[in-house]
Amino acid sequence: MPHPFPTAGIVPSSHTKLPFAASAGATSAQPLSGVLLHRRLSYPGERHLSWPLLAASNTNGAIGVYTCTKNQQLEAKLRADKYYEAEMTVQDCELDKYGVVNNAIYASYIEKAREELLVRLGVSTGWVISTGNAMALSEQNLKYFTPLRRGQKFVVKVRLARIKGVRIFAEHLIETLPDRKLVLDATATIVCLNMDYRPTRVFPEMSAKLHRFFSSKDGY
Repeated sequence: MPHPFPTAGIVPSSHTKLPFAASAGATSAQPLSGVLLHRRLSYPGERHLSWPLLAASNTNGAIGVYTCTKNQQLEAKLRADKYYEAEMTVQDCELDKYGVVNNAIYASYIEKAREELLVRLGVSTGWVISTGNAMALSEQNLKYFTPLRRGQKFVVKVRLARIKGVRIFAEHLIETLPDRKLVLDATATIVCLNMDYRPTRVFPEMSAKLHRFFSSKDGY
């Protein structure tokens, strides 16, 4: 008689960085490092099934196996070098009395690039409004390196860092063209809201399209 339970095997898939985790009885969190695995289940007469696991060890050498959440699986695929790029030109009305771009203007450059990205993916602000939902910027940090001047061409680069719960975490760079000199480095946290303007999980269609774009080697 065939065994009613499946047989299991664990197959290494890829290396990954793991967050801090505290073991039972531990007084403080310990960093983990490990390998992304896939557990394969074989049922008699059926095809293999699989789902990701994390085989990890902390600094004390303790080893454990953890089931990956869907978001962890998607984040592991995000490309660190994949940016959406939006080219722009400095306008006279954006200059301050010193002849350089006013500091407050850089936030609008970043917002414009993010909106261009969402339009390209088919999940623009207009689409969000049509579903009865909304989005809000909850935090944005800008670090300035060199100013932009009248008529200068530049590029705003946007990268998806991660999506977690109700939040989208994004990274931005502004560089001059054509020499690619760093102008600004910024991070932002965007929150998704429902029709009552209360935080809600990131809209599934938007999450899927963002992950797909920033995981691919080429354009979307």
